[in-house]
Amino acid sequence: MEKISFSIVVATKGRVALLVDLMKSILAARKNYGGECEVLIVDDSPPEESGQIQKACGEYGCTYLYYENAVSAKRNYGGRQAKHEVILFLDSDCIATEHILERYAEQYNDEKVAAVAGPLEFVGPDTWFWKAIEATPYLTCFYLPKYVPKLEWGVTANFSVRRAVFLEVGGFDESFRRPAGEDVDLGLMIREAGYEINGAPEALVYHSKKTWIPFKSMVRRLNFYGTADCDLISKHPDRGGTVLPKRSYMYAVYGILFLLAAAVSQKWLFLLGIPGIILLENLVMSLLVNGISKEKKASFTQQLMAQFLIHDSESAYLRRCLKTGNLRAMKKQMIYYLGQYNGMLEIGSYCIWVQYGCLALIGVLILLFV
Repeated sequence: MEKISFSIVVATKGRVALLVDLMKSILAARKNYGGECEVLIVDDSPPEESGQIQKACGEYGCTYLYYENAVSAKRNYGGRQAKHEVILFLDSDCIATEHILERYAEQYNDEKVAAVAGPLEFVGPDTWFWKAIEATPYLTCFYLPKYVPKLEWGVTANFSVRRAVFLEVGGFDESFRRPAGEDVDLGLMIREAGYEINGAPEALVYHSKKTWIPFKSMVRRLNFYGTADCDLISKHPDRGGTVLPKRSYMYAVYGILFLLAAAVSQKWLFLLGIPGIILLENLVMSLLVNGISKEKKASFTQQLMAQFLIHDSESAYLRRCLKTGNLRAMKKQMIYYLGQYNGMLEIGSYCIWVQYGCLALIGVLILLFV
């Protein structure tokens, strides 16, 4: 049987050292596979870094393509230039394992399978902040292909698709200009077109923690995630699950109650209750989440930081809903995978009681001091 041929597409900007490590790992994987495989590096780095990347492409047998655009458009450009049967998208901050192509090729023996996703394993030092990131729900989707044989989408850092199907569904939606949401949308479009997406547990890549650990970088990333969630629900309304009460809404309610109490009583110290009650709510939620967690990897302070990161993404989501006028989506949350909604309901039940407690506390304070 003729081997599946691959076109590996990597969209990048800068990250020269990380990209060179990826090229080395891909070269080893290509030698182990033996079948046809090309590597397309789609780059729009500044001139000095672009020159370094072009030199590395020459050393490791990659094709350099300069294309100045957003990530989704760069991946589409690479997909259009690809000449082989299956496109494998990898991220520039990843390392491919040595037999990744064999593991992907095995999945494409079934003609019903249009796309295959592999898992990612994060590598690097376990810093205090990384433990806080692990306490958020944002890493789950990177591990799913290891445990779930049939998927609805896959993270583009390690995702393959038949080129014909990729072109049939129109590739990535380039309205997702920031690096978030376009991979979810592509997977949902593939499924809606009637195709299957498999998980390949052994088609593993290692993802560097370096690009996640800087605090400012993570905050920016989660802003992108929150914005993308609104756009995804707008395009795929059936993927939005109703979540009430949203904690952000309740913070607004708390603020209004303390403002009214301050105005009526002329005791402006009531205004200190706004940050105070929000801090208290987060402290209690951190204790509860750590208490019900089956794997207590995060300390209390790390869980508190995780709560902040979750709020960061949610606030970006609400801002996007307001900006686009999609007010109905403000009460919803993007459902990425089966089982997520059950987890949301479990956490939501605790959240409701915490909100009731906060409202009761505010009521007592108002009765005592107004």
